[in-house]
Parts: sequence; C-alpha cells; structure tokens
Amino acid sequence: MFGQKRTRVRESAASRIFDVANYLLLGVLGIVTLLPFLYIVAGSLTTPLYYRLVGVSFDPANWTLDSYRVLLGTGSRLIESFKVTGFVTVVGTFLSLSTTTALAYGISKKDLPGHNFFVWFLFFQMLFGGGLIPFYLVVKSLGLINTVWAMIIPGAVSAWYVFIMVRFFEALPPDLEDAARMDGCSELGIFWHILLPLSKPVLATIGLFYAVGLWNQWFWATVFITDPSLKPLQLVLRDMLSQLVPIADTATAIEMAKEAHEMPPVEVLRMAAINITVLPIVLVYPFIQKYFVKGVMIGAIKG
Repeated sequence: MFGQKRTRVRESAASRIFDVANYLLLGVLGIVTLLPFLYIVAGSLTTPLYYRLVGVSFDPANWTLDSYRVLLGTGSRLIESFKVTGFVTVVGTFLSLSTTTALAYGISKKDLPGHNFFVWFLFFQMLFGGGLIPFYLVVKSLGLINTVWAMIIPGAVSAWYVFIMVRFFEALPPDLEDAARMDGCSELGIFWHILLPLSKPVLATIGLFYAVGLWNQWFWATVFITDPSLKPLQLVLRDMLSQLVPIADTATAIEMAKEAHEMPPVEVLRMAAINITVLPIVLVYPFIQKYFVKGVMIGAIKG
C-alpha cells in the first residue's frame, strides 16, 4: 500500500516536471516564432528619421503610419492587386469547397455507379501529372490566359481534400440518412439539411486550407498572367521585394513624401507590405479556430 503511494507520488512529480518543461519549451518556441513578426510590425511603423539613425523602434513614440499611407494611397499597385487576390480567394474558396464537398459526398456512397473508377481516378492523379507545358496548353485552350479564372479553375479541386472529406462522410451514422428518407427527404435535402450542418469542422478546415493557398498563390500567376492589372497581391509583393517594379505610383509617392516631409525607406515599405498581406488571414483564423481544431483530428481517432 505504501509502495503504491510512493509510486503515485513519484509519477505525479515526474508528470509535473514534464508539464513544466513542456510549457517552457512551447513558450520559448512561441516567442521565437512571434519575435520576427513583432519586429516587422514595429519596423513598418518606425519613423523614417529614427530608422535611418537608429533602426527599428519598439517605442510607440517613434511610430508613424507614413509607410502605410504610401502603400495604400491612390494609384497604389497594392490596392489593385489586393482586389484581385480578394476575388480569387473568396470565389475560389467557395468554388473549391462546393465541388470538393459534392464530389466527396458522391464517392462516399459505395453503391454509386462507377465508384471504384472515380476513386482510382482521383488517386491516380495524385501520383502522376502531365507536366507544366501540357497543363499550360490546356489552360490556354480553355481561354483562361490573362484572366483571374486561370488562378481559380485549374486547381479548384484537391484530391487529398476530397479523400479527407470522404472519410468524414463515411464516419457519419447511416441511420441519420435512413431516418430522413423515411420522412420523405430527397438526397439533395439530406445533403443540404442534415450532412452539411454536421460537417462544419471539416468544411472550416478544408476551407481554410483552400483560402490560404489561394491567398498565397503567385507561381501560377507568373505562368498565366502577363497583364499588370491582374497580378495578385503576392506576385506584386515579390516584385516589390526584389525591386522589379516601383512600390507605388510615382506621383502618389512624391505627394505622400511631401506630406510626411520625408519618404519612408524601402526596407520600411517592404515590412509594411508584408504586414498588409499577412493581416487578412490572421484576422480570419480566430473565427474558425474552434472548427479548425476539430477538423484537423478527422481520421486521427477511430471510434
């Protein structure tokens, strides 16, 4: 009896030590991860004079919004690219989530005609691709070159996300659908009124993955987009960081420099541009976090 108590005390002490060490390690990793972001935020707000003399300031007394006024002023390339990326992200996420959900629901039915073919087809295209040149020729033949749809339609469906959602639908109790059919509900009604409300975790998770991918998209824009007015935000940011294009319209930059008495350094403008591109995704995540935590566990626990 006393031996059991001693064992429990030892286990409790070891468990507490492990918890403390675990929290300390996670805290250090969190600080290391957060510091670069805080540095960029503070740098983007630092006044031009202080930045040139000292560097980045974490004191709000040395902060200003001049860099954001220059970047978001009239005629700014970021404003136009922000509209393009916003359209691509919103419309693309809705289209991808709709097609992925509908396809996964159909494949989750074992009695679907051609079920094995559709599963094999999705799995095959996960392993093999035609290459960049055939892909470009297909997009060109569809007339999507130099359109925003070239960044939405070709990658609208991810086979991996389809299989994740299929696993979710297969895990739902079949009695729900049977009861709905007995009440006279159609297949579309079952899908819309019963299964979709229960699918919020997986919809939020996959929707977030689609949205982040579309928001950060730049490679396919370099392949399919040559019109400067259709370049997405990340591509314009890449050009800005590599100094391939001016950061803002020349007239706007001169006007803002006069108002601010001094043009912000290029490094400060770059940090402000990075914050502008990151902020929307950072603001969206807290609203779907509760669903995201549940969604990422899909398939991890069998029961």
